[in-house]
Amino acid sequence: MLETHYYFTPILDHLEPFDHNDWHLYPIITLPAAKQLRDAEDLPKNIVSLNACYDRLRKVSLDYLTVNLYGRKQGRAFLLLLQDVLEETTILDYTVQVRQQILKEIGVSTLNFMEYRSFAKRHLALMLKDFRKNDFQASPASLIMTNEECLKIEDCPHALLQQYLEQIEKTA
Repeated sequence: MLETHYYFTPILDHLEPFDHNDWHLYPIITLPAAKQLRDAEDLPKNIVSLNACYDRLRKVSLDYLTVNLYGRKQGRAFLLLLQDVLEETTILDYTVQVRQQILKEIGVSTLNFMEYRSFAKRHLALMLKDFRKNDFQASPASLIMTNEECLKIEDCPHALLQQYLEQIEKTA
């Protein structure tokens, strides 16, 4: 059985629909990623836009981690719906109202949402520490583990990694 730890930057690293419980998704936010997002969104190349992109990436990551506490399936649904919503707008349009709309669509209660936020903040910091500890330089990055081995893969999109893993499982 394979266990996959997938480090990704929300919005930049597009996720495909999938339903594998052995995937652990870890959002990673860095200033270079915020810069890449700013450039992809065609925003002004200034510090205000860079900070705004970093702030939104952080909010999206924290929201995902908080939703993930309700279950990994809910977390994946949140990310996929968010990708769909942001295809029609920009990252700067991500607001509390957009989050509430997505949470309503996936059936997650917002009752304890802010209480869980402090856990998500600590968890996000630990994920970035693990990302660096594994000497990853870019996202998306993965650790694919079996009982005997650990394979490190960097800069591999989700869809391609998913195809690779499905092929391995067929031949195993």
